[in-house]
Amino acid sequence: MSDRRLLVAVLAAGGSRRLGRPKQLISIDGEPLVRRQCGVALLADLGPVAVIVGSHGDDVAAVLKDLPIDICWNPDWEEGLAASLRCAVTAARVNHAAALLVLACDQYRITASDLRQLRDVWRDGGGVACVSRAGEHVGPPAVLPPDCYDQLLDLHGDVGARPVLFDPRRLPPIEVENPRAIFDLDYPQDVKASRGWSDLDLDG
Repeated sequence: MSDRRLLVAVLAAGGSRRLGRPKQLISIDGEPLVRRQCGVALLADLGPVAVIVGSHGDDVAAVLKDLPIDICWNPDWEEGLAASLRCAVTAARVNHAAALLVLACDQYRITASDLRQLRDVWRDGGGVACVSRAGEHVGPPAVLPPDCYDQLLDLHGDVGARPVLFDPRRLPPIEVENPRAIFDLDYPQDVKASRGWSDLDLDG
């Protein structure tokens, strides 16, 4: 781990129940969202990239087949977010990554520069977990260090990493201000808003 390379995991296994259609395949500037997010992760050049797939997995994998990424199938995707985090931790360990950077598939305004900033803050902060702050949002993209892994593997249900990150037995995560982190695609109105967004510089 001497080169401090991260494993970037794009979480794209969810069933998009609130949206009513697979958000992974929504077109952003003519490109499927999941492909755009994987492109951002590759452009950041932080280390290997893995995408966690589940719902509509065959269709999602098909739009990624030519990219230099690992496709990790989450057979328990219907359980919720915890199952995808467990898959991401496994991928980080297999790749002997220095840490795990988690990016939600639907955070469509995130840029490669945002991911590099998180990596830099994590590296300069002595390895403490780092999360993105945007108003009331405190969460992904986030860097999760190896000392979080065992607790992440114990998570179950539709819960994210918050119970681990804010466990009083560990140092609180470093918050990195990023106004773009709050934008996602949970509801039809979010998709409508994304179509009016013109800042598509993936490198930031």
